[in-house]
Amino acid sequence: MRLNKIRKHGSLYVKMLLGITLGIVIVLIASSSVYYFSFTRILQQKAFESDLSDLKHTGHAIAITTENAQTVSFQIYRNSSIAKILYYSNPHPFDIQGAMLDLSNYLSSMPFIESIYVYNAAQERYYIVSQNGQKGVIQAEQLTDTAFMEIVSDYRSYKPFAPIPRIIESDDQTSSGTAVYTYLCYDAIRADNKMNSAIAVNISADWINQGIYLNESNEADQMFLVDNQGVVRSIENLIALDSDSSDAGTLLTLNPDKQAAYSISSFNGTRSLLSYTARDQFGWYYVRVSPYQQIVGEVQQVGVTTIQIASIILIAGLLLSWLLSKYLYVPINKIEIRMEDLESEWRNSSYTIRQNTLHKLLQIQGFDPKLQLEKLRRVGIQFDFTSPYHLIYLRIDRFEELKQQGHGDVLTYKFAIMNISTEICSKYFRVEALDLEDDSLLMFVNVPEASTVAPDTLGVILKEVQAACKEYLRLGLSIAVTPLCSDPYQLHTLYKQAREASLHRFFEGRGAIIDMSKQHFEQKPHHFPIGKEKRLIEALKTGRQEEAKLLFSEIMEETRAYSIHTAQLTVKHLTATLENMVAEIERNGSLQLGFGSELHVPRFENVETLEELTHDFHQLFDTIMSKLNEKRSGKQEELIRKINEIIAQEFANPMLSLNYIADELGMSTYHISRVYRQQNSATIIDAINDYRMEHAKQLLTNTETSIAEISAKTGYTSSSYFHRMFKKLYGVTPSEFRKANRC
Repeated sequence: MRLNKIRKHGSLYVKMLLGITLGIVIVLIASSSVYYFSFTRILQQKAFESDLSDLKHTGHAIAITTENAQTVSFQIYRNSSIAKILYYSNPHPFDIQGAMLDLSNYLSSMPFIESIYVYNAAQERYYIVSQNGQKGVIQAEQLTDTAFMEIVSDYRSYKPFAPIPRIIESDDQTSSGTAVYTYLCYDAIRADNKMNSAIAVNISADWINQGIYLNESNEADQMFLVDNQGVVRSIENLIALDSDSSDAGTLLTLNPDKQAAYSISSFNGTRSLLSYTARDQFGWYYVRVSPYQQIVGEVQQVGVTTIQIASIILIAGLLLSWLLSKYLYVPINKIEIRMEDLESEWRNSSYTIRQNTLHKLLQIQGFDPKLQLEKLRRVGIQFDFTSPYHLIYLRIDRFEELKQQGHGDVLTYKFAIMNISTEICSKYFRVEALDLEDDSLLMFVNVPEASTVAPDTLGVILKEVQAACKEYLRLGLSIAVTPLCSDPYQLHTLYKQAREASLHRFFEGRGAIIDMSKQHFEQKPHHFPIGKEKRLIEALKTGRQEEAKLLFSEIMEETRAYSIHTAQLTVKHLTATLENMVAEIERNGSLQLGFGSELHVPRFENVETLEELTHDFHQLFDTIMSKLNEKRSGKQEELIRKINEIIAQEFANPMLSLNYIADELGMSTYHISRVYRQQNSATIIDAINDYRMEHAKQLLTNTETSIAEISAKTGYTSSSYFHRMFKKLYGVTPSEFRKANRC
């Protein structure tokens, strides 16, 4: 399976060549790593052996110097001239001169001696001969080498003839002092535990270091000695390191008690190789510090070069793998493309054949079950209509909205629904799916005879199908399920019954699962409620749309107990009646309601639920009422305008009255009086009097016409009635009004 997947994606040769390349790179890096660590250990060992040789040479030189210093000290002790300044409390000047001459001869004959001190405790005096620095007969308080005075006072801390590394301070402030190894020799101790006399031979550290210290090629190396008192000093200049420094701590943590060894540690901030000797006869050990990079630098460069070569091999291998694979796969790709085309053609044709076979199975009624089952098996259909089965009819909710939203590939959605429903149901049953016309699909579900599935499980599974389609496709499903059947000849009948049962979504609502075994309809025929229909039409004509809506809902609700065909026929009957009513209104009332263009009567086949149909019919009723009210309102406004025109033209006519206007318009007094009062909240008589009084006010204000003449000109036959009406409306008489408005 894995190999086929690799071959299918055209990467077989790439992976093979890439594996070879990676193998070469890994072997190269692994072998180089082994060589690197091996060479590093060898170089460390070689560096240690070289450092140890130098360190042993240094220790050997100090040991030889110790023997020489001991010999010189013994000779000085045996010299009779020097013995006088060593032991006498007050030697003669000639004796002092002779002794100093002998000391100078020792100093001249042995160039490795830096200076010789002869100490006479009785005189508190030093007799000194020196290559550099203070020399002669020096009183103790004048001695510049104060460090030696401390050695004399603390002589018990030092072994006789053991080297004492130190620096002799110079009397010249510009000089840094002289590094020497001091050998102290004394043989007499006074009663107060102070030495009687002593001889100190100071050996030059530079002389010992000649030929044994670092050569020019190892300028970065450093050598140190650690004495028996734990003081770390540089062999080059005998300068002591600060005991609290990390470098001194590093050297003091070494373990030289058993044998020479080496350690890799950080020294002076640099990774270094520390080679050290075992302790010598003085309790000292010697350490050489070499930068680690200096030892393994060339090997590291070889490692870097190896990684670079491996990277080049890897890049070249990747490129070569890609090119070779592309070249080698050209004919294979052609074969694969052709095979994929053939597989696609076979898959598509197989799907089409299976769908067509299931379609034909639903259409035929008389057939040979065994022969038909054999045909189904040949095309890969596993449905067995001789075993217990259900037919499950699925309808897509809001199907018209789905098409109007631009989802042109409805077949893809239906194919996805078939896949989802088949995958979920196949966990429990043997399932085949069929794509029907428009919003419908059909599932053929075989229930195993020895099934352990509970009867209610099918409903739960179908709800799971609905939930999956809602989640992944954003589509709702309404489902109708036939009773369990094992009769192959009932297949066609059950299919038609399932299709009809699915239409009961009209009453059950979207997302319903309709179990046909639980459906029970009225057996007696349904009688259309003619009386309610007439009341509905009358309510619409008289503007009582709420009553019309209630009657429509009652008529449709009565069909719920019958088959879906009853609801269809009822809707068709109401549709025809409403169309006739609208046509009659347009014909008799010269009122165009826009039927067929703006106004459409809802159709049963255009809706999915009773709620949706009721909403559409209610909207139709509201639209009809709105248009009728608009027309009535326009006619009434025209009538009011004509009445006002007659009043304006005939106000001076004493005969102007409600009857006069009704006769002029050819209408009843009741009708024009009711309409006028509804529109203006006043009667026609009030309107006539108001118009006459307004004209009378103008004449009173602007003319000298008598009140009697004004009464006649405004249509009043009695001036006294005119006076009463004027005062009733304005609270003053006509004469008072004229006087008030002329002032």
